[in-house]
Amino acid sequence: MASIPKSNLGRYLLAVPIVMVVTFVSFLFMDEDTGSLMADIANPGFALPAALLAFTLYWVTRKTPSPELGIGLVVVFFLFALGELTWSLYVEVMGEDPSASLADLFWLVGYCVLVVLLFRVTRASGALQSKSMILVELAFWIIVSPILVYVLLTSLGSSDLTTLEVLTWNMYTILDAVILSLLIFLLWSFREGLLEDCWTIVAVAMIFMTVGDLLFTVYDAAGSYRIGSLPDVFYIGSYVLLTLGFGLLLVSRSRATAVAPVRMSIDEVDERRMLVPRTTYVIWASDSRKAYELMVKGLTAGLEGLIVSTKQPTSIRPTLGLKHTEVYWLTTSSGDNVIHPANTEALAEKVTRFMQKGPKTIALLDGFDAIKDHGDFKKALIALDGLKDVVAATGSRLVVSVDKRTLSGKEISLIEKCSVVIQ
Repeated sequence: MASIPKSNLGRYLLAVPIVMVVTFVSFLFMDEDTGSLMADIANPGFALPAALLAFTLYWVTRKTPSPELGIGLVVVFFLFALGELTWSLYVEVMGEDPSASLADLFWLVGYCVLVVLLFRVTRASGALQSKSMILVELAFWIIVSPILVYVLLTSLGSSDLTTLEVLTWNMYTILDAVILSLLIFLLWSFREGLLEDCWTIVAVAMIFMTVGDLLFTVYDAAGSYRIGSLPDVFYIGSYVLLTLGFGLLLVSRSRATAVAPVRMSIDEVDERRMLVPRTTYVIWASDSRKAYELMVKGLTAGLEGLIVSTKQPTSIRPTLGLKHTEVYWLTTSSGDNVIHPANTEALAEKVTRFMQKGPKTIALLDGFDAIKDHGDFKKALIALDGLKDVVAATGSRLVVSVDKRTLSGKEISLIEKCSVVIQ
């Protein structure tokens, strides 16, 4: 039986069904007035923290790749929060239930910004060039088109709706369909290892929100909408998931909004400017010379070092002139300062304990291939991702040397996630 990975993203995905079930069950025990009050409090109550967390994420990652994407997320979720607050004022304070209002303006502008943002990320990830994804998108639009036609004809045929209300109704439906279409590309890109965790969190939450919109449109057109039905469950659930997901990202202080890994040559790395805290450096090479060169840069800059290598410590120390650097031998032999390649728990324990000394540390892992060979790629990747989380949490640095000749394109992308790639 497959287990949920012990990572922030794993915890988030585990929480998704729990959040939706708890929200749905909560409405079951409420009458319509209480459910309406809950929706008008819960939506802005979670939308505003989600927007504030989005801003905090942007602030702590503003010096990482593509900071403008973080700004875009801030704009989107603050517009959503303003829409929710405005709608709650209409209903709970003014006692009105307008079909088209200032709240709709905030939401629709937010949707438009989100479409631009998602398209930019999708294009940057290369997902638009996948033939299989083009076919999936074609199938999606074949399925969605009848719904769009139904909503359009229903709104145009209604004598009770003003022109502004018809325009608002149809804009929601069209934008929802476009966003869902782009989210499919986004999830494919993440599955291929081309995007970071933030975009999965945004994608899952926005899928619930846009599906909630589409359900509301269908329910309302059929005259069967009531407070506490599926649209409300999806709306509240989406904001809860955004708040939870952004909170988990802040805990790990990951590179939240990067589209792709940073790439540079070894000559571009300056020990004071580029060996920055909370960074994993991946070096693709058939030998580990560049990795040790980068490690020496860090040690020369005054960082405390740890090396885990398939090379014997007796050959590493004299070559690099190391006296005080901890060195562990990754081997099947027994002895002191030895880690078996299959024992990823021992590896994680040693490296974590070292990195907890503080941000003035750097570790080198010269043995990813050995870990993979004594288990499988998935096990080695989980171990590496765990170390990346430790790097982000402690402010340390990690250098990883990997031979990519035996890896697939997808495996290479998964290793490069949340990393600076040294070419």
